[in-house]
Amino acid sequence: ASSVFETFVLFERSPLMRILKKLVTVVVCAVWCGGSFAADLYDPLVIDSALRVVSIDLTIEDSARDREVPLRVYLPDSSQPAPLILFSHGLGGSSENNPYLGNHWAARGYIAVFMQHLVSDESVWRGALPGQRMTALKAASSAENALLRYKDVATVINQLEVFNADATHVLNARMNLDQIGMSGHSFGAVTTEAVSRAKTAVWTGRLYGSSY
Repeated sequence: ASSVFETFVLFERSPLMRILKKLVTVVVCAVWCGGSFAADLYDPLVIDSALRVVSIDLTIEDSARDREVPLRVYLPDSSQPAPLILFSHGLGGSSENNPYLGNHWAARGYIAVFMQHLVSDESVWRGALPGQRMTALKAASSAENALLRYKDVATVINQLEVFNADATHVLNARMNLDQIGMSGHSFGAVTTEAVSRAKTAVWTGRLYGSSY
């Protein structure tokens, strides 16, 4: 016990401890006193409550593939061209999922476009009996559906270019298509990796989300 006490005393009196005490004092004073240091801290979760976010639902028709891509688009409170974030839902999801993300990104000045990938969306389990839903979901997690999703993304971007140039469309001149990011959940994360040319893995007809 004596040895431990002596060690503590030596550490307490060391130059390192004196420096740590000074740093703690500076930080506490800056925060407690409400100085500019605390006021200038950037918090990515804080948004201006006065900002108004509008969401609209659209459907893109891909006649070449005889396929539709429903969209939910979250628009910021600005008429200036805004950077774009695409979002791809997980297996069994829809364009209505994760509205908190769409609202937050739009409040931060982005246009958020939430895509719905038919055949691997909510229709997979909504039409199935409770005992068959897991089987239906597993069957939908196929490489074929993954490829459909990848092409959905290209279809959406191409059509957004058309909307952006159409003077009669609600999205006319709203998007900065030179700045496009993408995010996704689960199967949507795999979709994001694939279209971003990240490395994914495919085994025995099932696509698993893996990045290396």
